Parts: sequence; structure tokens; C-alpha cells
Amino acid sequence: MSGAPKLIALSEQIRGKTFELTQDKYTVGRVDERDICIKDPTISSFHCDLIKTGETYTIVDHNSTNGSRVNNIPIKEQELQNSDILQLGSVELLFDSENKAVTAVSKTQTGINLDGIDIGTTTVKKMTNFSPIHEEKKTSPNYLKFFVTILILVILGLIGYIVQKIG
Repeated sequence: MSGAPKLIALSEQIRGKTFELTQDKYTVGRVDERDICIKDPTISSFHCDLIKTGETYTIVDHNSTNGSRVNNIPIKEQELQNSDILQLGSVELLFDSENKAVTAVSKTQTGINLDGIDIGTTTVKKMTNFSPIHEEKKTSPNYLKFFVTILILVILGLIGYIVQKIG
């Protein structure tokens, strides 16, 4: 069924991979037991569900560790519209459906500019009604590197304090 909604991977590690959505419900996660398996450490083993609602799908986050976003806005549950950008952990996916209503997204978290790009049945329009209030700073998904850096700084601070007290 060529007109079925689909998810198109935008993130570099799986860019271009397509998941055609023909069932009423999909489980999404990084383990093989999921209907849509994306082996990325930022995706939880059971990250979310995609549930068919009318002509579209609704994403329902399952308290995933790194969360789910639609168009860079954190969500717990959200009905999807054509050209929505889903962020599951650090993986970005484009929701492509025959419903031609386009949401206001032109640049993805991974830096892909979607203005005027034709992706399958979807032509992504230039952003018109964008609110900078919803813009958030990019954060690195590599929390371990951040934690180690902070730990090293604390240890160095303690060593400096001890040396100052002794000397």
C-alpha cells in the first residue's frame, strides 16, 4: 500500500530507512521484540507506541529515559500530522502521510534543512508561524561524558583544597 503513512529516518546512523505504517498499533524501542526496532542507546527498550487514530497516528511515550519530542516539544502523547519531526532519544524521524496539512518545521535537530525538500509524498513547506518560545537549546545525549567531566572537576577542586590546607 503505497499511500500508507510512514516514518523516514533523518538521523545519520539510519538516514533514509523507512518504516511503513499499515497496522493499527506499533511498539517502538531498541530491542528486537518491538515492531519498530531502532538500535540506538538513546532509545529505551520500550520507548513508545504508535496508535492509529483515524487517518493518522498518535505517539504515546512510555516514560522513556530520554523522552519523546514532536517538532522539538517534549510530549507524553501527541497526534501526528504530516511532516512532524519525531525525536526518540537522539534519533529523528519524519512522519510522512497523505494528509497534506504541514506543520511549521523546516530544520531538524540534526541540522537537516527541510525547506522545499520533496520527501516521497511530502513536500515540506517553509516555516511560517514559528514561535521561538518553543525553541530549546540542543543538549548532548552523551550524559556520561558530562558526568565524568563534572566528576573530574570536583576531584581537582578537592585536591586543590587539600593542598591549600596542608601547605
